[in-house]
Amino acid sequence: MKLKYTVALTAFALCSSMSAQDIYKVETLSGSDLNGTARYVGMGGAMSALGADLSTIGTNPAAIGMYRRSDVALTGSATIQPNGQSFYEIDKARGSFDQAGFVYSFKTGDGKGKGVNFANFAFNYQKRRNLKNFIGLDNIATPNGASQSWQMQELAYYNGRGLDFSNDNDCNYTTPLAVTGYDAQMIVEGRDANGNRIYTPRNSMAYNYYRAQWGGIQQYDFNLSFNISNQFYVGATFGVYNVDMHSHLEYDENLSVDGTHSIGAYNMNYDESVTGTGFDAKVGFIYRPIEESPFRIGLSVSTPIFYDLTHDAYLYMESPFQYTDPKTNQTYDRTAASYTVTDLNYRIRTPWKLNISAATTVGNYLALDAEYEVSRYTGAQVRYPDYDRYDYWNDSYISSVRDREMDKEIDAMLNTVQTFRIGAEVRMAPGLFGRVGYNYVSSPFKKNAYLNAFTESPSYHYSLNTDYVNLGAINRLTLGLGYRCKHFYLDMAYQYQHQHGDVYAFRATDYDAGMSSDDLLKGQNVKLDRHNIMLTLGLKF
Repeated sequence: MKLKYTVALTAFALCSSMSAQDIYKVETLSGSDLNGTARYVGMGGAMSALGADLSTIGTNPAAIGMYRRSDVALTGSATIQPNGQSFYEIDKARGSFDQAGFVYSFKTGDGKGKGVNFANFAFNYQKRRNLKNFIGLDNIATPNGASQSWQMQELAYYNGRGLDFSNDNDCNYTTPLAVTGYDAQMIVEGRDANGNRIYTPRNSMAYNYYRAQWGGIQQYDFNLSFNISNQFYVGATFGVYNVDMHSHLEYDENLSVDGTHSIGAYNMNYDESVTGTGFDAKVGFIYRPIEESPFRIGLSVSTPIFYDLTHDAYLYMESPFQYTDPKTNQTYDRTAASYTVTDLNYRIRTPWKLNISAATTVGNYLALDAEYEVSRYTGAQVRYPDYDRYDYWNDSYISSVRDREMDKEIDAMLNTVQTFRIGAEVRMAPGLFGRVGYNYVSSPFKKNAYLNAFTESPSYHYSLNTDYVNLGAINRLTLGLGYRCKHFYLDMAYQYQHQHGDVYAFRATDYDAGMSSDDLLKGQNVKLDRHNIMLTLGLKF
């Protein structure tokens, strides 16, 4: 469809340019993929007590203390999303450079006595999250005429009154989503019998939804660890993170008046990018309680990741309703409106994390590791940097604030996330090893979690998007194969990740009809399964 006119949104220049930093971004920045060296992945990530692998630098820093030789490793991978498709340069299969690191192991004394036997320094780059994925929904029927404009309608009211979108002050009491919807004629202004301003939304027969994501989170870890008497291992890791996340959404509705006859298509495009940096610290130890036994236990604690982020977004709407330019008196077939957010700065603090692990070896032919990790997502926070911001809810200026309303949303919508890992490595022949692992991550979202656009949080108050995905639990099965000689080693791993999610293009409610969002719009269950093949090249010296 050819766009003939774009409404100029000059009134938005007077509104605060804040966009939603919601619970779904908190989850994205708090979680992590199973990634790293092929040996680590092949064992399901269960190596925190077994140690002596570069990827353990991020789960238990003391595991680097198990090294007795220096090590260099590089890892690449290929990922396949079976339910994906080519869209916005996102394909079913894509390659990735996932890991690069080294350990320098320094022997102190003969390496066998009491006291510090080895002091190790390590650096490791690892892709924490690979966000390249696609979700597509075609021709989804909308019962009862539910439309994204219904959410715009609700946002068009403040304290029970219809807002005047020609008034700059009223603009401050709603979101750019509602104002853009008004300018695109997706909500129509009218008057009731008492002369009060009211808004009428549109009705939809069906919608299409396509969302592509790319980019991710890169992790850079610096580690110092010690081997004490070959029985006690301690270490500390300082992590630096780089965030580079992008998404593109294309959404359209087939609008109708009577539910059977189409009156045209409404289209919405939404582009978003989140960039920034973060840092954290991790400390851990591994202890062999019986000197003659290879059995060991491990414990590590990770501080929150302190992210400093910048958000940019662009919202565009186009409706099939005519527009007449008041200056030229010319009529156009379609109406469009847009809104842009640039350089919005905010901070996210992820939860603390605790890891408990145990491992042992049997002769020189079997290694076993099991561990449990817990992260209380309700401990996450959103803050705003040191600048004055006007709080329209309380009619005052605030500087350097913690978003308390967001805290309530996090507590209400997010779970404590628990991770279980178990892995085994078997020597099948001299220099040849086979590996198997299992990895489970519980769902980060509580039942019926949703993107709440009706709180007093400043983030939501100026949000642009309506879509969200409630992710289910993750089950991962991994297999690995490795060859090792005196100095060189080659490892391969296969990972199958099984996960479902419920996708909501918007949250529809109709309080006048007494219907909840569950009555109006069901989440569309989608498969988010993916396959991953990894290859690591390494050198020990």
